[in-house]
Amino acid sequence: MGDFWTATPPTDVVITTFDLLSNKTCFVKPWKPDYQEWPIIMAILASSSVPTYFPVAAGRYVDGGVGSYANPCYLAAYEARFCLQWDPKETTLISLGTGRDPQTLKPGQPGRFMAWDWLSPTLGAFLSSADDQQVRLVDTFFQDLDFRRFQVDLSEAIPMDDPQQIPKLIEYGDKMGNMILNDQMDGAIVEKPDPMPESI
Repeated sequence: MGDFWTATPPTDVVITTFDLLSNKTCFVKPWKPDYQEWPIIMAILASSSVPTYFPVAAGRYVDGGVGSYANPCYLAAYEARFCLQWDPKETTLISLGTGRDPQTLKPGQPGRFMAWDWLSPTLGAFLSSADDQQVRLVDTFFQDLDFRRFQVDLSEAIPMDDPQQIPKLIEYGDKMGNMILNDQMDGAIVEKPDPMPESI
């Protein structure tokens, strides 16, 4: 990782991973002494070790999406503004979503859930809320930044370990590409909080 920072010009890279031993998100950067000796492949494996799909990296690190940074756009905005000292008015931040899962639950269905039925919707709600929260944080606190968030709505859930779905993923990729070309940004960046009513 340190080779990024000693290159000419130096390159800043931030890779997120979650450390199960310390129970916190780690921000792997080439200028941090703790990570300078990390092989790049180690940082990539640590950041993408999705629990139950891929083995834990180095016996402790899992996907950086575990926790509050499923969408690292706020981290990127903070890094650009306060670590790299970039002028927000001269900076464009592009955030690409991995697809918003469809809403498949029917009215009354959750009332009949067994204990194990709550796992998937609860995890989905957590990830989706954290994802959209990061978008709104950037839009609220970095208003001078040219922030562009693109997300595609999925018509069906796609298992992470099903290679038969690659053609469908390509279709979604083409759809997102067209959204980028037409500057059709994610609805989460457009939504604004309701104003407080005047006191009576």
